[in-house]
Amino acid sequence: MDELDLMLIDRRLRRVAEAWVRSRRALRRAPERAADPFAFHEIVSRVGYERVRDLPEHDPLRQPVLRWLYRLVDDKACAPLTQARAAVRVLVRHPIERPERGELSLAQLAKRALLQDPRSRYYLDEFLLRAEPLAELGQQIWLRRLEVAQRLGFASPDDLELPEPGVYRVAEAWLELTDDRAAEFRSRDFAELLTTSMGFEAHAGIPSHLNGSSLAELFRETALFDSLPLDPGPWPSPLGPASFLRALARLGAAFVSALAPKDQPFVVAHDAYGLRRFEHGALLSLLSAERPFLARALRLGAGTASDHQRVFGRVLLLESRARAARLLLRRGALAGESAFRDAFEELTLRLVGVPLPRASAGALYLPRADEAQRFAGALVAASRADELCEAHDEDWYRNPRAVDQLRAEAELPPSIGLTAERLERGSEALRARLFALLG
Repeated sequence: MDELDLMLIDRRLRRVAEAWVRSRRALRRAPERAADPFAFHEIVSRVGYERVRDLPEHDPLRQPVLRWLYRLVDDKACAPLTQARAAVRVLVRHPIERPERGELSLAQLAKRALLQDPRSRYYLDEFLLRAEPLAELGQQIWLRRLEVAQRLGFASPDDLELPEPGVYRVAEAWLELTDDRAAEFRSRDFAELLTTSMGFEAHAGIPSHLNGSSLAELFRETALFDSLPLDPGPWPSPLGPASFLRALARLGAAFVSALAPKDQPFVVAHDAYGLRRFEHGALLSLLSAERPFLARALRLGAGTASDHQRVFGRVLLLESRARAARLLLRRGALAGESAFRDAFEELTLRLVGVPLPRASAGALYLPRADEAQRFAGALVAASRADELCEAHDEDWYRNPRAVDQLRAEAELPPSIGLTAERLERGSEALRARLFALLG
């Protein structure tokens, strides 16, 4: 097979990407079962990347193939560290004496720290006491990512990955814009902030089990998801209302993947960093706070719906600030370990009200390779929601014309970038929406 036939490479990259997604999902819950997605695929290598890079620039597949190759080569290079971190998080068990006697993994401690339970703060303390190996591996992953970028001819991963060069500036502005409202929820106690960010008060109407059936029931009045082969991956554990919003986000992302254009090469139909997936995920999360959705899908009365809107507004605000902070931590991580820990102290002081231990930088709020797309998607989803409400009213998700519009748009090749103006418009739309919910 001609290695430089880009259509053949595209088909191979589809197979690699599918195995890569399965492996990433396994690493979260059962890292010992995660297969190597890159075995037998020599094209996913520095040599493969450079050979494609040397092809004529006029070939329309060259750039999207390079983008996917970069993402996969980067992940392959980081795989030993990523796998070690997953094992430290999930497989290694630690003896604890309080709040119960037993042996728990860091993943189990973190999950218990998010429960609506008076003992949750003790689980958080135990997590923080034992998190340093996890943190160190997180920092090493970002140093490795910088090394990979430089070996492939870039000064930084930012040169290829950011959807807009000014996204760091927008993240800084978002924290400034929301500092005053977020101050209402600071307590100088990280455990209390976690409880606040889960939104436990808004439990009425939310499915007790988060799965395809329970979420499909909420959209019984719309054809938005009809006949789509949705693959959202594992649903989040139902720890509270914040988990419900994350489940909706996964549903929105799966909607985009299911409708990706079938008449286009894989590398064109799917963006390696998932900007459109995150935008649609955030769009459904915002829908959860719309009065018609609360009334019709969750079947809440007017008073309870108003209470839910305030709580969901708080959850969405705190999550948006955490996304901005993780994005800014990405910049710190690429500047070295000391800069990363400095940024961690500064940003956790801003989020929590007290700086978290430097040793936990890399264990908490660790940025992901697609962090800029996650943050940008949350912003532009707000302006998209405004457009849908204006064109189709607040219950747009039930409107057949809106459904046809969204499905038709999802069948077009996704954009991989944004304009600064669109980011700014999204920031203002999200600010107005969240502040209105908070009252």
